[in-house]
Amino acid sequence: MYYFDNSATTKPTPEILNIYQKVSLNYFGNPSSAHKLGEEAKALMTSARKQIAAILGFESNEIYFASSGTEVNNWVMQPILKAIKQIHPNRNKVLISSIEHPATMKQIPLLESLGYQVELINVDGNGQIDLAHFESLLDNEVLLVSVMGVNNEVGAIQPVKEIATLLQKFPQVIWHMDGVQTITSQIALLREPRIDMITLSSHKFHSVRGVGILAQRQRVPNMPLLHGGGQETGRRSSTENLAGIVATSRALRKMNETQADTKERLETYRGRIIETLKNLDWQVFAETTSSEHIVCAALAPVPGEVLLHALEAHDVFVSTTSACASRSHQEHATLKAMNIPDEISKSAIRLSMAHTTTDKDVDYLLTTLEQVTEQFKNYA
Repeated sequence: MYYFDNSATTKPTPEILNIYQKVSLNYFGNPSSAHKLGEEAKALMTSARKQIAAILGFESNEIYFASSGTEVNNWVMQPILKAIKQIHPNRNKVLISSIEHPATMKQIPLLESLGYQVELINVDGNGQIDLAHFESLLDNEVLLVSVMGVNNEVGAIQPVKEIATLLQKFPQVIWHMDGVQTITSQIALLREPRIDMITLSSHKFHSVRGVGILAQRQRVPNMPLLHGGGQETGRRSSTENLAGIVATSRALRKMNETQADTKERLETYRGRIIETLKNLDWQVFAETTSSEHIVCAALAPVPGEVLLHALEAHDVFVSTTSACASRSHQEHATLKAMNIPDEISKSAIRLSMAHTTTDKDVDYLLTTLEQVTEQFKNYA
């Protein structure tokens, strides 16, 4: 198997699975229990929280655990936004980049029904937000800005420093970053001090599924997402997934420790893939702006789903769009926002790598791309 769908999910490493199993067996006490087993579990969770905070540049009491990145994005756009609104009742504007994940974009109708004015920030042909358009939307009516760090479909790295500079004039604006795709090679983006909130998801960096992370500055007001036993300082009641949290903490530390090597290797791999694709007359998107681990390209007019299955026949696994949209055959939202014609965007596939990607994987992929391209040379 040659796996190039790491932006959808990554394979947990043996080390992480071993940690998950050990914690499940040896620290099964409820962290809320007052007895010794509960105290041991709580201490382990506190340690994991501190380690995650240190990597992200937050305080340990600014890290909250949930069940997924989608849950965290809903937490941000609903209870937290409501809490911000209560402090600024005369403001109702929310700015969202036009290439956000469905976990954010699908909430827009709800936000509008609640009276918020939602404005989409345009992107350019390279998949980065149009800074001039963003600046034109900023005013004293804005409550919240949500701009991701790395786009999940074409991999475009957003201009974080420039966004931070534009927000200097508007200190009241809360900035949320969906950082789910940043961990593979762009962790440094998350350390911009102007970012107020970050969303992460465990299964995107070789941990188990079921852990979402919200990093939230103390200056940001909050409201409970779930009511009940008072876990996560009363903001997200539910018995914590301790084994998943500890495993995720270790996975994040591992990604941080290997980041420099990962960036270098994946940049080499990405260069080789792009060179091959262009030589085969594929169209590559966000070529100069994409993160090292993502390549998005099209062989028009062959449909992306057809290309996906042709590669699958060679044991190569890729995706067409965001995994959350591909099975329902939704359009390639990012390419649409980039003004790529439908007849081209419908042909797009996404190749995404991880620090586990090897020379052998890439060599086989390149050979397979040549074979598949030849297979469709007369496609009409």
